[in-house]
Amino acid sequence: MISAFLVQMTKWETVKRILLALREEGLSTIEAISRLDEEDLARKIRAVNFYKTKATRLRAFASFVVENGGLSNLLKLEMRSELLKVNGLGEETVDSILLFAGHQPVFPASEYSRRVLSRYLGVELRRSEVPKLVSQNVTKDIYSFKILHAGLGSVGKASCLQGTPKCDRCILKQWCKSNYRYP
Repeated sequence: MISAFLVQMTKWETVKRILLALREEGLSTIEAISRLDEEDLARKIRAVNFYKTKATRLRAFASFVVENGGLSNLLKLEMRSELLKVNGLGEETVDSILLFAGHQPVFPASEYSRRVLSRYLGVELRRSEVPKLVSQNVTKDIYSFKILHAGLGSVGKASCLQGTPKCDRCILKQWCKSNYRYP
């Protein structure tokens, strides 16, 4: 859950290092984060990009969770609109939290999933179209959504790059409608 805030615009390796340090200090739960002073939290996560903003938002979210009776009360699809009201939580983050922490059948629309699916299908998709497309074409179960989200992210990071894709090393090149465009 904490990683959902830290990973935005930050390399996963950096986030992983910070999460391990927080765990060693007994600060790996939302409840523990809610008891931290915001400035102290900012110092502990200093290695992530925008650490002051993230500390403010993570601390506010942790307090919101505690005030609302814990995560189990919030990790439901019917709470999505309430979660979206929390400063710092956008659609992708909320949907990722609901899918991975709440085990709810919702597909997060990441830039990676939009880019990979757009190129694979040979059509330009908007991010907002991705969840509907996935829900209509993939078995609507949590495991499938988690695997697809992770897989599209991996392809997007490894080969389906924003500027110049590396189609020659992409695992989807055989079926991708855009492969011929990128030598």
